[in-house]
Amino acid sequence: MLEHKKLFIYKICVVGNGGVGKTSMVLRYCENAFRDNYVMTIGSNFSTKTVNLENFPQFQIKLQLWDLAGQKHFSFVRPPFYRGSTGIIYVFDLSRRSSFADLDEWKLEVEKVIGHKPCCIVGNKLDLAREGKREVSTQDGEAVRNEFNAIKYYETSAKEDDSVEVVFKDLTLEILRAAGKI
Repeated sequence: MLEHKKLFIYKICVVGNGGVGKTSMVLRYCENAFRDNYVMTIGSNFSTKTVNLENFPQFQIKLQLWDLAGQKHFSFVRPPFYRGSTGIIYVFDLSRRSSFADLDEWKLEVEKVIGHKPCCIVGNKLDLAREGKREVSTQDGEAVRNEFNAIKYYETSAKEDDSVEVVFKDLTLEILRAAGKI
């Protein structure tokens, strides 16, 4: 007997300053790959990934991941990309305090277009933090999680494949909850 799965397609925007590792996170999650050379995102990158949730085999979930350019001079092109988003991943670099300080601006920019959506806060480049280059504490990350009413605060390393997948899975579960599907 053929099993009929419910198909859900969710748009998630990955936002944060340039160079915080947004593209690397999406690449790690979608292709299980990492590239050492930095190539600045111009406008946006688009990727898709099918998510399998062990506890919900009746669902087929496809994520549309929009990795948006983080440099200030791209701020005029970003707002249209937020429309239709069901979730937001706010990313900063654990070894760059300025990228953490700018999260409030990111939240304002996103919520001006789509209001509050299920979101999470990610401190990326945990590998650099482990090398003694940490500039943002776990407590600071947790405090912002509370301010943003985010589902969770994560510390990840796209380079070392540390905790990247769980970010996307947890956000997908929260989007399903918010939509009343689970």
